[in-house]
Amino acid sequence: MPILQVKNISKSFNGIHALKDLNFDINKGEIVGLIGPNGSGKSTFFNVLMNVYSKDNGEIFFNNINISNKATHKIAELGISRTFQDSKNCPQIKVNENLDLAFRYKNKISLLNVFFQNKTLKKEEKEHMKKIKFLLKKVGIENKFNALAKNLSYGQSKLLEILKIMASDAELILLDEPFSGLFEEMIKLISKLIIELSKKGKTIILIEHNMKLISEICDKVIVLDAGMKIAEGEFEEVKKTPVVIESYLGK
Repeated sequence: MPILQVKNISKSFNGIHALKDLNFDINKGEIVGLIGPNGSGKSTFFNVLMNVYSKDNGEIFFNNINISNKATHKIAELGISRTFQDSKNCPQIKVNENLDLAFRYKNKISLLNVFFQNKTLKKEEKEHMKKIKFLLKKVGIENKFNALAKNLSYGQSKLLEILKIMASDAELILLDEPFSGLFEEMIKLISKLIIELSKKGKTIILIEHNMKLISEICDKVIVLDAGMKIAEGEFEEVKKTPVVIESYLGK
């Protein structure tokens, strides 16, 4: 059974189709590249999946649960997490606090309980801090533990987004241009994290324009054009498809 099933999803704005009759399945543990020219519907699909935008018709199933009409926070609670093209870190709090919030969300610890911590919560807090230090050391920014998120570099902010997802333990991860604007060293580091997540059984859908990266880390690609799926399969095969060459790769 696929972890994600997309069935006849359509979405339009003022009569213009952003997505039209979208159908595909994604299996657990796959890294899937969602590619296509600008305006092809990639980010719109993420927003429809998370019900930020309501669909016009169709259904989406996650782990065999129909999430089509669920509230965004309920979809997230089921185990779907995403990043955005622009950082959504909390800028005015510390790096460790950003990650701690992700751990708390995973464990459903309310912020009200934080103010009235009992012994159990204090023990969990210590465990969180150990894990946070481990994650930061893993990517070489352990010295940013107490830094405000707003003082991170662009690349470090991208890293923090990925680390928050790792802390949340989401099953399905949506990455919107995670490599955009990064230096080669940071690209390699984030690629390594994505592959590691996949090996742990996490499923990743990533929007990316760098075809070299797509070919290196993705198990398959889904190509959109004008809101429609025009191809799906392994990158090396899909890139030879005439309609893909004409609409995207050949431009």
